[in-house]
Amino acid sequence: MQKIWVDKKTGYKCMMLYPRWLDITWGGSPPYWLWNRYKEMSKENIEVIKLAALCWLNVRGQFKMSELSPEVDYEIAYIIKIKNGASGWKLPVAPEIKNQSKEKVQKRAVSLLEKPRGDWIELNGGSFQTKKGGTDDVLFNPYEHGGHWKKGLSSKALSFCQKFECIKWLLLNLPPDHEIPR
Repeated sequence: MQKIWVDKKTGYKCMMLYPRWLDITWGGSPPYWLWNRYKEMSKENIEVIKLAALCWLNVRGQFKMSELSPEVDYEIAYIIKIKNGASGWKLPVAPEIKNQSKEKVQKRAVSLLEKPRGDWIELNGGSFQTKKGGTDDVLFNPYEHGGHWKKGLSSKALSFCQKFECIKWLLLNLPPDHEIPR
């Protein structure tokens, strides 16, 4: 499922992708991942995916650049929750962004060790710029292939907003008891 809206302040399109829309390795296997319903403040029911245990984290997705506003710097934000007692996250997660020709646009290394536990947080997945008349697909792939078992991670969405506007939108649209530290 995906949701597209226009930011009233900037006039630029934003997009939210939900986990069912993504290609998650072992995402359909209950021993590794569990799917639960979550009710948003907007009364919208979404599915949240929770990691039970696995040793190979690999999530892939793509969308057409033309779905967003042209010539805008966008930021990808992964909306995740790291459970108290989560383990196996010694190696960083590597969010990667590519264009349709598969050339790397950006690759990062993000440690989850120091991230807050028990609350939904925004994990910066990098940024990219849309092109005028751009028809390319944007591909994204956060992964961690260290081979050791990990558990205790949940994901409810990915947002694509104008850089520096993502956090403002998220803060206005999550329940008041859910802070989003960076």
